[in-house]
Amino acid sequence: MSISTRLGLAIASGVPVLVLVSMGPVAGLTGAPSVLVWAVSAVLGLFMALAFADLAASLPHLTGGIGILAGSVLARRSRVLAVTAQWSYWFGWSPALAINGVLVGSYLHDVFLPRSPSWTVVLLAMAVLGGSVTVNHYGVRHGARLHVALLFCVVVPVALLVGAALVRGQFHPGRLVPFAPPGGWLSGHALIAVTGGLFLAGWSAYGSELALSYGTEYRRGVRDAVKTLVIMAVTSVIAYSLLPVILVGVVGVPRIQADPAVALAPLAQQVAGGMADLVVGVLVLALLLGVNMVMIASSRTLYQLARDGNAWRFLGKVNRHGVPGNALRFDLAVNTVLLLAVFALNRGRTSNVPLALLAASNVGYILSISLALIAAWLNYRQAGRAGQFLRIRPGFMRVALAIAVLNLVLLLTAGFAWGWPNLLLGAAVLIAVIVVFTRGTRRLPVEPVPRTQPMCIAWGVPRHAESAESP
Repeated sequence: MSISTRLGLAIASGVPVLVLVSMGPVAGLTGAPSVLVWAVSAVLGLFMALAFADLAASLPHLTGGIGILAGSVLARRSRVLAVTAQWSYWFGWSPALAINGVLVGSYLHDVFLPRSPSWTVVLLAMAVLGGSVTVNHYGVRHGARLHVALLFCVVVPVALLVGAALVRGQFHPGRLVPFAPPGGWLSGHALIAVTGGLFLAGWSAYGSELALSYGTEYRRGVRDAVKTLVIMAVTSVIAYSLLPVILVGVVGVPRIQADPAVALAPLAQQVAGGMADLVVGVLVLALLLGVNMVMIASSRTLYQLARDGNAWRFLGKVNRHGVPGNALRFDLAVNTVLLLAVFALNRGRTSNVPLALLAASNVGYILSISLALIAAWLNYRQAGRAGQFLRIRPGFMRVALAIAVLNLVLLLTAGFAWGWPNLLLGAAVLIAVIVVFTRGTRRLPVEPVPRTQPMCIAWGVPRHAESAESP
């Protein structure tokens, strides 16, 4: 079961929507300069996308995302580094299911069940995740079609919301002044705020690479995957440069800092007035886009991990629809436990759950991104790639290596901004994940699949085989 480039773009369209998750916390930390932080992060993401496109073009038979691609390259040098890159990538994205689920639950709770207990938010989040698993159980094409419907319901109202704010004069450039982080640009606090903002913004702004997570399921394989990757990277630069400016210019930093987790609620109330509930509904649909996108990508990562012998074998099985159903259910179970654990640790305060989860999971994501950039650079230096359909210029690859170093610096200093307990928790959980989930694993044998059966997403189809079978 393959998908077209348009459906691939529909799935990846959840990437710009990820700005809704961390836009509030980043603005609360850095103040008005958060708009610059987001623009810089998105540009860095575009340069990284070029490096990942080159890496994917050299490994067209792999699915599961940049963590899997990086692991394939690093395994030639160190299995420990390879497994770390792969599981860090999964740990960096999978908790996004819980994060977006909690945000959806929080919005629904505030609008429809304002007097109900806080644990209602967790139940709503679990229901959202269960619904996504059910839809994607029947194939990536069904998940992509759901994305198309959600995308239409989100883009039009959001465009009207932004347009209304500008036309009605509710955007005030004065709210961007003073354009300096707390304490001024030359203070130590400013350095902590900016580096912390770049650390958290990277989790969203680098997200265009998710387009490679289901690369072998495109009709033209990695060619369509790379095309989708580049389009989404450019779109992210536009979205992450525009939306934060609108948020700060309309709402102002003080209102964002009052409750960063739901920073878009004041924007909806201020611009839409009596239509605020309708706008919140649009935001919920936007977050559902993110849930579905991450569910598809994360399950493919688990699938390929199992096929490579770096995860439990049952995760490497596909159902009759050609979907890694066990991996989908595994993601659901892990995020349910994660929701309950963080809810209990925060003593029922659901407003703290998204930020705590995001800071912890970003340890894995930034580490995997950095290792993937290093792997792309190492792979680029190898000979014997004359037949590759894409090869970027050496200068871009050097920039990617410099970005890898920058990301590692951001990771090592993030605790000053987001709290060392959150970062240490993320590191501890990541180590536990690698130790527990790789215990007793071995590579699954590759067996031929009859032409009448759904194509296994891990194998793909060689380009010469496609042309030979074409009528």
